[in-house]
Amino acid sequence: MRALASLDAERRLAVSLARAGADIAQRFQRGGTRILRLRNKPLGGGPVTAADEAVDDHIVSGLREAFPDDPIVAEESWSQAPWTQGGRVWFVDPIDGTREFARGTPGWTVQLGLCIDGVPVLGVVAEPAHSRVSWACLEDTGGTAWIGETQTPAGAGPLRVSTRPWDAMHIIGGKLSPFSRQRQVHARLGIPRSRVHTVGSVGVRMVSVARGKADCYVQAPGKTKMWDTCPPIALVFAAGGVVSDLRGSPLDFSAPPVTHPCGVVACSRARHETILEALAPLADSWLGA
Repeated sequence: MRALASLDAERRLAVSLARAGADIAQRFQRGGTRILRLRNKPLGGGPVTAADEAVDDHIVSGLREAFPDDPIVAEESWSQAPWTQGGRVWFVDPIDGTREFARGTPGWTVQLGLCIDGVPVLGVVAEPAHSRVSWACLEDTGGTAWIGETQTPAGAGPLRVSTRPWDAMHIIGGKLSPFSRQRQVHARLGIPRSRVHTVGSVGVRMVSVARGKADCYVQAPGKTKMWDTCPPIALVFAAGGVVSDLRGSPLDFSAPPVTHPCGVVACSRARHETILEALAPLADSWLGA
């Protein structure tokens, strides 16, 4: 990563926008189903509510006012236009886990992150149901400053990935359908159902790894988008973890398409290589040997 100027102004704005977005979303949530206007986006784009759109508008407007030259790739307002390869790009997921949000359950987030030259350097993830905002800012200025922190009413604390032994690992992922490829992942890693956690939001899954609540998150190739992953990646890195695709390559945010074609793995640095080796037969079958 190239040397960066201080990102303190970006961090402070991103935290403020995430908190405000969480407040907006919760006001809609309290208004009930008529106010939420839950419906499905065209072409299998997933669910969306009026709250998603309002939060998207608030965050994007705030970023544009402060950083008018920065491209913004936001889930509910991105125009499909490519962004300039290299330089700065913001990724915004106004509500990650819309189904959970609409049901009133906790597994959703408001999140935004900044990439520079295709690398996530700043991430903020708000979990309103838990009154928690987590952020990380990664700067390389000759030395490397890794900052991972969770802000709650009880105070701030550092993020740290788990150091549990392999035979006690917990994994987190999405809903387990009968034919879910996650079941293959669990079998390859030897993780029993009692240590499997499920939640809709990719942000919650990855922050759970950064907090040490879960030891790994594995996503098979599918529909995971850059706005799902960019913000929490910074938190996992700051907490002593690593995020890659199933081949071990860093996720690339430098240009479209916005979907990660080779899946996602988030875990501690210490067990990353072992997890990739265990999952290699699945990766070969899904991606081609």
